[in-house]
Amino acid sequence: MTKLSIPHISLPKVSLPKVNVPSLHSIDLTAVDLSKLNPSVVLQNPLVKQATEIGYTAVGFAVLGVQKAQVRRRELIDSFKQSRNTAQ
Repeated sequence: MTKLSIPHISLPKVSLPKVNVPSLHSIDLTAVDLSKLNPSVVLQNPLVKQATEIGYTAVGFAVLGVQKAQVRRRELIDSFKQSRNTAQ
């Protein structure tokens, strides 16, 4: 098995009290009616498309990972059964 080496990355220290985050408590969204929003317009937004593709890719990798774990589990069970049969 090939050993993968990951280089060390040094990140500068950030002091969170010095970070100025704007306050969003003054935004009033009570007048926004999302039912009037056209879904086809939202789906044409490149950011929404990219986020959707990232989500589909993540789900796909998760499914592949679960399937690989199931196959490995079955292989281990078969291996244990074979070693038990040869020991008897």
